[in-house]
Amino acid sequence: MAASHERVLAALELREADRVPTMDLMAELSTFAEVLGKKVFPWGRFYETPSRLKVMSYLVPLLNRLNVIGSSLDQFVLDHAAASVELGMDSAWITYMPIWRFCEPFLWEDCFGRTWKVELDGKGSLSTPMYTGGLIDSPDAWRNWDKSAMLRLPERANRVYSRIQREQGDRLFVFASLAFGIFENLWQPMGFERFVVALRKEKDFIRRVVKFYEDYICLAIEALADAGVPAYLYGDDLAYRSGPMLNPRSLDELLGDSLRRITETAHALGMKIAIHSCGNTYKLLEWFADCGFDGVQSLEPGAGMELGRVKEMVGERLCLIGNIDVTHTLFDGTRDEVFAEVRGAIAAAGAGGGYILSPTHSHQGVDARHLRWMLEAVEECGRYPLGVQDNGSGHVLDG
Repeated sequence: MAASHERVLAALELREADRVPTMDLMAELSTFAEVLGKKVFPWGRFYETPSRLKVMSYLVPLLNRLNVIGSSLDQFVLDHAAASVELGMDSAWITYMPIWRFCEPFLWEDCFGRTWKVELDGKGSLSTPMYTGGLIDSPDAWRNWDKSAMLRLPERANRVYSRIQREQGDRLFVFASLAFGIFENLWQPMGFERFVVALRKEKDFIRRVVKFYEDYICLAIEALADAGVPAYLYGDDLAYRSGPMLNPRSLDELLGDSLRRITETAHALGMKIAIHSCGNTYKLLEWFADCGFDGVQSLEPGAGMELGRVKEMVGERLCLIGNIDVTHTLFDGTRDEVFAEVRGAIAAAGAGGGYILSPTHSHQGVDARHLRWMLEAVEECGRYPLGVQDNGSGHVLDG
């Protein structure tokens, strides 16, 4: 087994390996290009002037017929895997989302029923779009929604991840992910206010949608297991910076049985499974473990999440994945600041294993230089046993 795989598996099983493993969360074209020495198509030029934007408007139908976004996103995940290997990451959370089509130059819609504002990264490339609203606001709208595109995704994902495993799987532990979790797919296509009303007054409708996405995600996990992917990362933002979006009891009533089936499906197929949620998730940590997840990712420092406290709460039940800051440290921090934060994170969560160091999120401002500093810091202070460093002469010094 490759060292990278052993490190990540050890952490997910709450064991120590040779050092703290790392995970990559890059999701920006410009970052891939920087790492791989590639050029990206300068989409930003089409948005620079009214005349170019008018040309883009005429091109929208053609771009949709040619499935330009979907085809580009196939290459996007292949480049993500290659860039993670080039950097020296042990693992990567690689999300496959060929789900969008143009409505107009600045607006996309996805196959799950959302609209998104096109974002540019300041370097001429497209960035992660921003959710703006939903298109499915009633049981009739859900029943009539064309689901063919989303139902083709697991088969497409199988092909793409099979290639990733062939090309990079012996060097990179892949956490695969297919679009969104149940909660986001439930409320975002209708908007949160409409969702809250439906949760109280249209329970059969809500249960039907939850069941659909439970089955859908289990199907996706089967497709990814067939591709040889070792782990699934279930992404579902369940909290604000102030705490959970619904109280934990309501979340368990709404999603608990589905999440337990999802984790059981992954484990039955020999896969590991972790959950990502932004926000302040202290009140959800024990529930994540009860649902059967092997690990929890993000642990957002900007939402008050402290690795040491999380380790005390659930360190014997969940592998912790995170939580290096992307708003400053990996965005415009100095090398010393990056090293200090990595050193502090390992001290807080690394003892005994059960910790994978990663950025909290993907962010368009995170560049390869900061990521390399992060990896250098892990090599320097993340070797087990922690607190013992090699002085370069073959002898070890107590750190």
